[in-house]
Amino acid sequence: MRILYAIQGTGNGHMARAEEVVPILKEYGKLDLLVSGAQTDLKLPFTVKYKSKGLSFYMGKNGGIDFIKTFRETNTKSLYREIRDFPASKYDLIINDFEPISAWAARKGSSTNILRSDRRLGASELCSQ
Repeated sequence: MRILYAIQGTGNGHMARAEEVVPILKEYGKLDLLVSGAQTDLKLPFTVKYKSKGLSFYMGKNGGIDFIKTFRETNTKSLYREIRDFPASKYDLIINDFEPISAWAARKGSSTNILRSDRRLGASELCSQ
């Protein structure tokens, strides 16, 4: 099975979680990684096949996303091109940890896309679904 694990690179939480999830996913098939967003201090100890500026979310002063700054800092033409050109159809399964490029690309294709939205969901629970 061809699997894509797509990770949001804003902050360190998604990247830290990937360190736990990636070794387990590798047991289930050929795994590629996509990291989009450029606001993390962590580097993954795995090969990342796709790197993208993507959609970096900016945090507000009171927590949460600052949507105005996020929109202002986003190159929408480039983001659209990345979504349009991303090869989602070559994957049997896309597991998405809040990463927008693969999520939108999978919507237009035929890949199965799992949006990981429950922070309590660990790697073993994710792989058993």
